[in-house]
Amino acid sequence: MKILAAIDSFKGSATSEQLNDAALSGILAAYPDLQVQSIPIADGGEGVLDVLAYQENAITKTSLTTDLLGRKLEVPYLLLGDTAVIESAKVIGIDLVDVSPETISRATTYGLGAVVQSAIQAGAKTIIVSLGGTGTSDGGQGFLKSLGTTDLSDVTLIGASDVTNPYYGENGAATIFAAQKGATADQIKQLNQRDEHFAKALLKDRGIDLQKIPGAGAAGGLGGAIALLGGRLTSGFDFIADLVHLEQAIANSDLVLTGEGHLDHQSCQGKVVSGVAKLAIKHKKPCVALVGSRSDDLVGLESDLTAAFSIQTGPIALADALVTQRTLKNMALTAQNVVRVFKVRN
Repeated sequence: MKILAAIDSFKGSATSEQLNDAALSGILAAYPDLQVQSIPIADGGEGVLDVLAYQENAITKTSLTTDLLGRKLEVPYLLLGDTAVIESAKVIGIDLVDVSPETISRATTYGLGAVVQSAIQAGAKTIIVSLGGTGTSDGGQGFLKSLGTTDLSDVTLIGASDVTNPYYGENGAATIFAAQKGATADQIKQLNQRDEHFAKALLKDRGIDLQKIPGAGAAGGLGGAIALLGGRLTSGFDFIADLVHLEQAIANSDLVLTGEGHLDHQSCQGKVVSGVAKLAIKHKKPCVALVGSRSDDLVGLESDLTAAFSIQTGPIALADALVTQRTLKNMALTAQNVVRVFKVRN
């Protein structure tokens, strides 16, 4: 029996690699003769660099820039041959600020442009920007301004995202995501109106309709800015899964373990668990999600997954649940028990 672990990071608690290792170590403690494989995975949000750093040709570079509030910052990015991978959350991440109405009013994507320029100078011909985990909602205006005089004609620019939201409107960047970044109801209305005005002016002047570009609303409208610069948007999960050869590993396994911090109805929208489950279905492999917490209603994921379990052993406060060592201990215990069931059945 060969077991594959491809578990997304639990935000604020443990990395994908840590969780995979914990799950597999728990299994091997009970069944040392089993074959196991760990593939760190992400969906385009936080943790992308951690996942891809394991690629044989990965070289870590650094760039001097500014964060979402204009503070000086040195950030890492990766070179994979002539492809650069930039994690937006490292530059303009929501974790870099204590969110408030004041921070969202100041937050800008401007600093991301300097990292793109650094990657170009390092020889990158393809630049992939992961769009998850940002604290900005500036419609990508700062990013556009920072790259206003940069020649991108010889560069392929790609935005990797786990959402497909439009630029503005009831499902747009500000309406859906700005509240969690500190915006008040009045600010959300103003931000949405600004984005709508910009998009409509763009449609009139240049014939470009941001509303027809899935994912233009990602990262507070940064997705739209990438599209305006001649780039394209793609699924973050699909991009990473291809790089780490996830489908081949699933095809060669007998049981797949995946997971994320909180599993709910949104998890079927481009997230790791949904992507892993669909690949497991394709290859007729059982797939079990081990998560920090889960909602009662998982919508389509109920049929995609063989099962989904919370790793918690009893009622627990969120702050306690996020303690890394507790998370890893519980992951090992839960994974071991899941495999006991499969061993008995087989």
